[in-house]
Amino acid sequence: MGSLQWFILAAIVIAGLAFWNYQRIDGQRKELLSAGFQVSDDLKGNPGLLVSTSQRQLAVLVPTGYLRFSFDQLRDAEIRSRENAETETDFRIALLLDGASVSEVEIGYQNVHHVEIALKKLRQLTSH
Repeated sequence: MGSLQWFILAAIVIAGLAFWNYQRIDGQRKELLSAGFQVSDDLKGNPGLLVSTSQRQLAVLVPTGYLRFSFDQLRDAEIRSRENAETETDFRIALLLDGASVSEVEIGYQNVHHVEIALKKLRQLTSH
């Protein structure tokens, strides 16, 4: 195969994986909604972070489905970062939880600007 054919094949595989991932996340979101979660705000991220201000709950879309927490279980939220070998920085919000099935959950964001906006919005929504 020539390099153009490899490139086309790689593009097809990447597009297929992206579509599969979108379908999986959409299924998790539909499952969460059918369980009664009312989304008021979508703070994006990877995995997805959803907020229900009326129910005073957070939901995180994880590979196996979703995690759901009350605002009362959220002890704190902080920005974490890690530099990888390619000199890029990985920015995340760490949700620190009390009385939940997990003690913390990390939500990844593209850059420092996005993570700061998401954390500010999360704090505004959960402080009321």
